[in-house]
Amino acid sequence: MVFKMDKPCMSRLPCPQGRSLTRILAISLFVASGWAQRGFAQVQPAQAAIGQIADALRNRDFSQALQICATELSRNPGDYRIWTLRGMATAGTGDLPKALTAYQTALRLSPNYLPALEGAAQTEFELGDAGAAPLLLRILSQHPDDETAHAFLGVIDSRKDNCPDAVIHFEKATDTIAREPGALNDYGICLATLDRNEQAVSIFSEALELDPASQSARYNLALAQWNAHRPDDALKTLATLIDVTPAYDDALALAADILESTGDTARAVELLRKALTENPKDVPVYLRFAMLSYDHASPQVGIDMIDFGLSQVQNEPELYLARGILLTQLGEFTRAADDFDTASRIDPRLQFVDVAQGLVQSQEHNSAEALERFRAAVRAHPDEAYAQYLLAEALLGEDKQAGSRDSEEQLKAAMRAVELDPQLVAAQDLLATIYLQNGDTAEAIKHSRAALARDPNDQQALYHLIVALRRTDEKDQIPSLLKRLIELRAANPQGKTANRYRLADSATSSTLAPP
Repeated sequence: MVFKMDKPCMSRLPCPQGRSLTRILAISLFVASGWAQRGFAQVQPAQAAIGQIADALRNRDFSQALQICATELSRNPGDYRIWTLRGMATAGTGDLPKALTAYQTALRLSPNYLPALEGAAQTEFELGDAGAAPLLLRILSQHPDDETAHAFLGVIDSRKDNCPDAVIHFEKATDTIAREPGALNDYGICLATLDRNEQAVSIFSEALELDPASQSARYNLALAQWNAHRPDDALKTLATLIDVTPAYDDALALAADILESTGDTARAVELLRKALTENPKDVPVYLRFAMLSYDHASPQVGIDMIDFGLSQVQNEPELYLARGILLTQLGEFTRAADDFDTASRIDPRLQFVDVAQGLVQSQEHNSAEALERFRAAVRAHPDEAYAQYLLAEALLGEDKQAGSRDSEEQLKAAMRAVELDPQLVAAQDLLATIYLQNGDTAEAIKHSRAALARDPNDQQALYHLIVALRRTDEKDQIPSLLKRLIELRAANPQGKTANRYRLADSATSSTLAPP
C-alpha cells in the first residue's frame, strides 16, 4: 500500500478553497504577511508612486499598478523596488512567466533584496521549476526562522522523495503548515516513509480535520494507523470510504488487507469482491485476491477469479503470472509453465517470471534446475526482495557445509531480502533459521523478534526465539513464550496461521464467485 498525493494545483500543492500555500497572489495576504511587511518597510520612504502602486495592489487593481510601474520604470529603469512591485502586479494577473522575469530583473539590480527573492521563489514554485529551492535557501540565509520558506522547502523536498530534509523543514514551519492540508499531507507521507508512524497519524488527522471531504487524507490516515499497529482505528477511519457509492477502490483494498491481518478473511474477501464489482479492470485487486487464495491454500478460488479478470483485462502479464503460481499449488506444473511463458512473452521485463518458473522446478523436485532459475532471477532483478528470499529458501534444502560457497550465498541472499524488505516475515524467519544453524544466537534472536513484531502469531519465529534464548541468560522469558506457542498450536494444529481454513470454492459458494 502506498500513500496518496493530493491532486496538484498550479503550484503543485493542494488547492482547497481555490488557493495554495502562496501569499503573493492574494494581495491582502501579501500585505498582512511578514514578507510583505518587510518589503513595504523598505519602499515606503521612496517616491509617492510606490505608495500609489501599493494602494493599487491592495485593491487588486493590477492593471493600474502595472501602468504606474511602467511609467516609473521609463524614468528610472534601475529601480529594483519598482521591478519587484511590477512582478507582484504581473503575478496578480496570472502571467507567472512575466512576473518571474520582473523579479529576476530586480535581483540582477539588487541580488539580496528580500521581497524580490520571496516573489521569485514563490513564482518559481508555482511554475514547478527547480529554481525555487536555491532562492528559498538565500531567503533563509537572511532569515533562518522564516516559516514560509521552510514550508516551501519541505514541500519541494517531499515531492523529490527527500524525506529526511523535508521533515526538518516541516518541523520548522509548524504554524504555517497547520493551515495547509496539502502541506500536512506531504509532511505525513514523509513521516510514514521514515517509519515515524504515530507522528504521521497525528499529522494526517490534522489534514483530515482541515479538509474532511478529502478521500486521500482519510485513506492516508487509515494507512498510517495500520502501520502504527492500530487496525481498529484504521477500519473506523475507512468506514466512510467503504460505504459510499461508488466506493473508493484503494480503501476497499486497504480494508481487506487489514481485515485479513486480523483474521477476518471472510470480510476481506467480501471487500475485494466489492472492489472488483466497482471496477472489474482493477488488476492490483485481482492480485490481492490471488495472494489471499494462495495463503489460505485455496488456489482454485483464486484461479477462478483470475480467469474472470483475464476476461476483463486481456493480455495482462501479471494476471498470468499470478494464475501460474496458484496452479503450482494445485500441482498443475505444465499449465503453470504455460502461464509463465505467456506472461514472459507479453512482457519480457516482468519481474518474478524467472522466480515463478524456478518455483515450478522446485515443486517438481528438480532442485538443480530450480536453483539455476532462482539465481537467474536474482541476477535479472537484484533489488527484488522476494527473488532473493526464494533463492535463499531453495539453498536451505541443499546439503552444504558451513562456510561453503552455497552457505555464504544463502546467507547473503537472505540478508539482502531483509535489507530490501524488512517487512518480509518469511525472510526474517529464514535468517533466524540460518543463524541458529550457524550458532549465531544473537542474530537469531534479533530476526525472530523482527518477525514477531510484524506477525505476533508467527509460530516459526516463536519457536526460533525459544530455542535461541535457551542458549542465553534470558531464559526467564521462555515460559511465557512457550505458553504463547502452545496457545497458537492449540488454535491452529497445523501450525500455519495463514492456512487456518480454506476459502470455499466458487462452485459451492456463490458469494465467492467472480463478480
